Amino acid sequence: MKIYKSIILFLTYLIFLSFNCQREENPLKPESDTILRIYISDYIPDWSDPMVPPPAVPPLNELNLIEEPFLTNADITNYKWSTHYITFPISVHNKLKNWGNLLHRIFVVVAEGERIYWGKFMDDLDSGICQNPVIRLLPRHPDGRNTIPEFLIIERAYPGYSGSQNDPDIRNDLRIYNALKKACILLE
Repeated sequence: MKIYKSIILFLTYLIFLSFNCQREENPLKPESDTILRIYISDYIPDWSDPMVPPPAVPPLNELNLIEEPFLTNADITNYKWSTHYITFPISVHNKLKNWGNLLHRIFVVVAEGERIYWGKFMDDLDSGICQNPVIRLLPRHPDGRNTIPEFLIIERAYPGYSGSQNDPDIRNDLRIYNALKKACILLE
């Protein structure tokens, strides 16, 4: 009889807890299998005129992100930390090609639901500069479309970093490192 009372009290306690817990609604909160994501922002700056200074990108937390991630840790085969070299299977490559023109679009790296930094898509024909990280696309087709390479490298800047050598490299954030390690895709 005593055991039944204990079971009933335990079940009542669980029911009480389930009604009192509030679920936090955060679209960037990591799911169990998605702890690293790269999103594309819907912000499209006009960097077309090299004679006009580039517009300021809104602060990281104010960038609106397209709901579907561009790339997640589930898509990545390996991420080489020393070079930020990302490999993925051909099926993911085919999926990435469907994103259309990405030139000058802003991407945001998110680890464990937290925005870490923004960067920009550029290509070798680009005459602009970016002191934030860059994912370089293959050169444009004659019709202006960009193409996705079979691997991605997140470079520190384009064409090269012009700041101090003592400046921290924002790509080397430990939150990203830990997310990659947790996802078992990190290569040192």
